[in-house]
Amino acid sequence: MAAGPCASLCSTLLFIGVFAFVSAVQKNITAESGQDVTLTCRAPNNNILVVEWSRADLTDKYVLLYQDGRFYPDNQHPSFKNRVDLQDRQMKDGNVSLILKDVTINDAGTYECRVFVEETRSWKNSIIIYLTVVDPPDPKIITAESGQDVTLTCRAPNNNIVKWSRADLVPQYVFLYQNGHFVPANQHPSFKNRVDLQDRQMKDGDVSLILKDVTIHDTGAYMCHIFIEETRSWKNSIIIYLSVVDPPGE
Repeated sequence: MAAGPCASLCSTLLFIGVFAFVSAVQKNITAESGQDVTLTCRAPNNNILVVEWSRADLTDKYVLLYQDGRFYPDNQHPSFKNRVDLQDRQMKDGNVSLILKDVTINDAGTYECRVFVEETRSWKNSIIIYLTVVDPPDPKIITAESGQDVTLTCRAPNNNIVKWSRADLVPQYVFLYQNGHFVPANQHPSFKNRVDLQDRQMKDGDVSLILKDVTIHDTGAYMCHIFIEETRSWKNSIIIYLSVVDPPGE
């Protein structure tokens, strides 16, 4: 256990529970640079005294240590400062999942979730997660003329939440579709009644966007985001740069 404000207690707990480890579940997750990723972990009950997230290659440094309703920054690896949090600090239903913000290639590695449980007075290795971080896909370039309808192609198998956004419009988006329904809240007004999915049934993972009657103001970088249930995070499936020009002679 890492040294810090809880060194005395944690050392005692470690001594008590050192022989009580159980085999951890192993899981693989792939994320793209810039995403926020949730590393899911659940403890067997609510009597959790300490939560520790660590990464195998950081030796005595940890990713996050949470005890008695507070974080302990001492001996936390500096690369995780202000970038990690628990998904639920109340740890309801044993939820001790970790949120890792704005991931980079350097965040790739083997993460371990451990909890010290009051009932058994022992540490439990709840889960081991192998996180792979990759660069986003290269952008695709499309040129269209004013007045045309354009299809921005994107495929994402087995998904029911898709969001199209444009880099310069954040936090407003181009189109959001969830569980069979278009969600108009926070849609940028310039796209009202002008966008739709090519196939609302999303057969074969088709989540392509139809953009009607384009103008030069529609020029920009469009991103197709897919919500990944496994990681509870958005994945940028494709980036399309749309260039809209006036027809010849105009």
